[in-house]
Amino acid sequence: MKKVLKYIVAGIILLAVAFAAWKIISGLDKGEEIVISPAKAGVAEEMARLCSIDIYNEVPIRDTVNSKVIFAVQKQSGSISFDIDNLEIDDTSDTVRVVLPREIVEIYESTEKNSWQVIDTKAIGPMSFIRSDKLTVAEENRVKEKVKAKAIARLYSNGTVRKARKDGAENLRRLLESVYRKPVIVTDPTPNGTLKFGTARTFQRAFKERFDMTPSQYRTAAYEIKHSDNQ
Repeated sequence: MKKVLKYIVAGIILLAVAFAAWKIISGLDKGEEIVISPAKAGVAEEMARLCSIDIYNEVPIRDTVNSKVIFAVQKQSGSISFDIDNLEIDDTSDTVRVVLPREIVEIYESTEKNSWQVIDTKAIGPMSFIRSDKLTVAEENRVKEKVKAKAIARLYSNGTVRKARKDGAENLRRLLESVYRKPVIVTDPTPNGTLKFGTARTFQRAFKERFDMTPSQYRTAAYEIKHSDNQ
């Protein structure tokens, strides 16, 4: 029996390549051989990399918590990728049909030096002159949660997620065509993003697990962004 050679492509959507290769091999006779050349694997690896968008921001911050105003700058990093584990592929005809899965939006405080810089803090309101201007760790964390919520909300409102899904669909099509060696059609049922979580009963938990924030935090951030953009 001939050996079946498989090159597993390392990259952000590694699972997509592995899954597609498995689908092809499972449909072949046992004696048939499939070979993906190193050159082809290199092309696939590059396309896999392009299916994820890296994010880097330096965000100026002015916020109020517990009658204290904070001015700061945060460096953020993150990415928009796709839930390849739930990729839907129909390869039963001459054309492979794929449904683009939900996007995965991740925003973190950068690991760079001075990624969180507090410029100034000030107590405000009654008796502010006898209260400490300094924020506690818990208060700073509350500010950072709001900053993260705003950053994610802005990626949806300014079209970044929409563009990521459009580019991801095209790159995924090219990637899978190089593996299947036949036409691939990628459809996107939610081009503006997939902010849907099933029934109302599971909405709160699913939203928190996915975005590490509550729906009310997201709504507040989206409202503030909408009005700040209109000013």
